[in-house]
Amino acid sequence: MKIAVEGCCHGELDKIYETLQFLEKKENIKIDLLLCCGDFQAVRNETDLQCMAVPPKYRHMQTFYKYYSGEKKAPVPTVFIGGNHEASNHLWELPYGGWVAPSIYYLGYSGVVTFGGYRIAGLSGIYKKHDYLKGHFECPPYDGSSIRSAYHIRNIDVFKLKLLSQPLDIMLSHDWPLGIYHHGNVQKLYRHKSFLKEEIESNTLGSPPAAELLEVLQPDYWFSAHLHVKFPALVPHGVSGGSRVTKFLALDKCLPKRDFLQVLDLGCAKGPMELHYDTEWLSITRLTNELINFSQNYTHLPLSSTEIEIYKPSSSQVQEMLRMLNNELKIPENFVKTVPPYDPSQPKKRTIPKQHVNPQTIQFCEMLGGMENPFAVEEVSKKVTPNNPDEIDLGDDVDDDEIADGSIKSPLGNSDEIDLNDEDDEDQMDPGDIKTYKRGPSSDDMNDSYDVSNEMGINDLAQESDSLQSTTDSIEPPKKTFKLVRRNQTLYESHDCDDSG
Repeated sequence: MKIAVEGCCHGELDKIYETLQFLEKKENIKIDLLLCCGDFQAVRNETDLQCMAVPPKYRHMQTFYKYYSGEKKAPVPTVFIGGNHEASNHLWELPYGGWVAPSIYYLGYSGVVTFGGYRIAGLSGIYKKHDYLKGHFECPPYDGSSIRSAYHIRNIDVFKLKLLSQPLDIMLSHDWPLGIYHHGNVQKLYRHKSFLKEEIESNTLGSPPAAELLEVLQPDYWFSAHLHVKFPALVPHGVSGGSRVTKFLALDKCLPKRDFLQVLDLGCAKGPMELHYDTEWLSITRLTNELINFSQNYTHLPLSSTEIEIYKPSSSQVQEMLRMLNNELKIPENFVKTVPPYDPSQPKKRTIPKQHVNPQTIQFCEMLGGMENPFAVEEVSKKVTPNNPDEIDLGDDVDDDEIADGSIKSPLGNSDEIDLNDEDDEDQMDPGDIKTYKRGPSSDDMNDSYDVSNEMGINDLAQESDSLQSTTDSIEPPKKTFKLVRRNQTLYESHDCDDSG
């Protein structure tokens, strides 16, 4: 079974799928599943763009809406987690996960599914200490603060993952586990992202909760994105190093000549080649539902081992869940459009973001024995400033020069972004350890366009390299090219000393 793993998507679905199809043809392989590590940007229309925490000039429709509308269909089953550049109002509809388009599945705030018998878990968002203990209080329409805190991970979602006891094959997170850089080639990382050196040397780069999950879950593979750089590492577990090792790989964003895609051969499938619910995870979700908090007050979780055991499902409870589902674990293909998709032929306008209860979430709760749907809340009224409350003028982008000299800041300036407008450092990249496609699948002439090397990513650090087959790291550059210039970095620096990107 072959899976492809993608770093930051940033809405570039057309280019990602085209690259996969080109790779399949070039290598004569069949990719069975695509995993995406956040910044997916499931933007359905212009209203969704309004709910993405980026300055207005970076809000682009991209191509997801085509898959949402039915104009296109994903050529390979796709599973993704959320990052810090998302249409948060869309993902808010699916807190337990669900289809955002046919064949494209979101794992929810945290989640576990199986495909081909392999267990895949994910944690959406990024870590910020000041929001970590709060409840999921954010809901559309967002203000300048909640539009960002909406994608900050919460302790309840990490707690649920810690309750897993069965072996885990793959874990996805958007930001990196804290300290993961100690297990890889940190000097090479400095060459690509020198501004990370201070945080690495002070051991403050990354997510502490993700580091805890890494130690508790000890998955075979852990994939991340966020920092827009490829970084492999091997993490041994146990007091003496032990024999169990997690293979970690961070990937770049979808741009020409960047390491944004990795293909793995996991061996023979151990189950159906379709997405299935995980019975242990469903049992955990049902048991912990009462702990969900929707206020800005801290979520108080069990601390003692005795209290924690209450929320760990027993084997009999897992079997009861299986019986409840009549032994049918296949995730139903029950995607439904809850808002109109973008129509490029219509004038640019957008409505105030509203709360939409997704039928998938309702059905999910009913499936778990009529579990109360805590997200089925009534719409909340918030003050809006536009003259017409149902329609907002898109307005003009902030002037380039004003941003460059730091004289103004966008009200939605994103302090959670390390390097929003980072340059395409293609001449700084070292292609010696990757399989490189110099141009992408839509190129007229592929024969002279790719370079092959024997060493690949994680294998540089591993004794055995059976499971890693190949890496693709590029797509065709757009016909119209321009140089991206690094803006005033203070616009995107954190306002809190603990923020790490």
